[in-house]
Amino acid sequence: MQLEKLLENIKVLDTNADFETDISDIKINSHDVGENDLFCCMEGASDDGNNYLGDISVPFVALTEKKPADSRIKYVLVDDVRRAYATVCENKFLNPAKDMKFVSIVGTNGKTSTAHYINSILTFAGVKTGLIGTEGHYILGEKVGESLTTPDPYELNELLFKMRAKGVEVVIAEVSAHAIFLEKLGNIVADIAVLTNITQDHLDYFKNFDNYCGVKMSYFDKRFVRHAVINVDDESGRLLLRRLEESGLKTTTYGLYNPADCFAVNVRENIDGISFVGNFEDDIIEAKSGLFGEFNVYNLLAAMTVAHILKIDSEQIMRAVRRIKAVKGRFSILKNDKGTIIIDYAHTPDGLKNLLSTARTLTKSRLITVFGCGGERDKLKRKIMGQVASKYSDFIVITTDNPRSENPADIIRDIEFGVSIKDVKCVVDRVDAIRFALGEMEEGDTLVIAGKGNENYLEVKGRKIPYSDFDAVARYGQLR
Repeated sequence: MQLEKLLENIKVLDTNADFETDISDIKINSHDVGENDLFCCMEGASDDGNNYLGDISVPFVALTEKKPADSRIKYVLVDDVRRAYATVCENKFLNPAKDMKFVSIVGTNGKTSTAHYINSILTFAGVKTGLIGTEGHYILGEKVGESLTTPDPYELNELLFKMRAKGVEVVIAEVSAHAIFLEKLGNIVADIAVLTNITQDHLDYFKNFDNYCGVKMSYFDKRFVRHAVINVDDESGRLLLRRLEESGLKTTTYGLYNPADCFAVNVRENIDGISFVGNFEDDIIEAKSGLFGEFNVYNLLAAMTVAHILKIDSEQIMRAVRRIKAVKGRFSILKNDKGTIIIDYAHTPDGLKNLLSTARTLTKSRLITVFGCGGERDKLKRKIMGQVASKYSDFIVITTDNPRSENPADIIRDIEFGVSIKDVKCVVDRVDAIRFALGEMEEGDTLVIAGKGNENYLEVKGRKIPYSDFDAVARYGQLR
């Protein structure tokens, strides 16, 4: 594609490049640059692509915010290279998002489950879907890859291009705070964007909760979203709703306890799952599901609200909800002769609270909790998660969870400061911790293993070591 076509909708401040140059590809790593590639010089937390322009030995064009000192280097000067990078990727793949409906899921907890539930309802209703998120990327139900929660703009638009070619009608995408901050979605406008909740997470990156919350809220703007679906039982959701009242952005609210456009009554939970009567702008749907927990009532409400907005028939929504299965690693229930084992991804204070409070209601005897906290991440949440675990658990086993370059023992010690019950044991090796906890189980106990979910690795000193909570339980849990 010619450089001129790639640069459509980008304000060029200065250039010495020939706009008729045929650009081979778009790169962000100087080591990958080939002949006639466009190299997008992005500045990261610890490095700057502009520092490597002189290392590239083939003809190329630099897309940059800084005019190169070497006059021989062909360049295109822009004021925001991240935004420009997303735009050139959209142009390369012929703006695929414009030909499909785009549903974004934003929030600290519940993104993955809500996205999968929307996908399940739409698929049941005969809608051709694409799904992008933490548990992988799917086209028409087939897994085609996996990466970060929200992929890099090049990978994202290449994926959307493939979805369009397969006839996808609706794309459901998890959108992380990092993706919003780094402008990964570029000029993609979501037809519907859901805010599930905003609670403490990623403060290592965003420094404080106000910054983190502000980034997520900044996405709900008419430039990026046509219709916002907001959980009004969440404090940040109510704040966002007030902010949007005068913006002209269309909103639909959902909740259990505050006045909302879409809400649930007669919520019940037993050993078979949850049930409720949903009111979706006076469209009544009786919902029954094998899922557990109030948090899943919220996830289902959000998914059903999106389906309602997309004009899916109420009968189809009701039937689809009955068939929805939990995402693997999201409150996954296993059984052995002693009791119940629950594996879940919860890795934030609020996520752990939702998980353990639900597990508590299903427990006949003791609740045993195995968990840890990630290294090089928000240290403030470690003590808080120790407090949460203490509130609901009878026995706590603190262990390793992606320590990265930190000493796992130091992380465990930080968590211990929040633990207030006597029955606690620290076991650094995660497999040993799970084996120990399984050995402690007695009849009627529930064992919760939190933090990893379906992740298949432990991140230690720059390496991803193959590991699975499911494998550890299968090996030592004497499952039925």
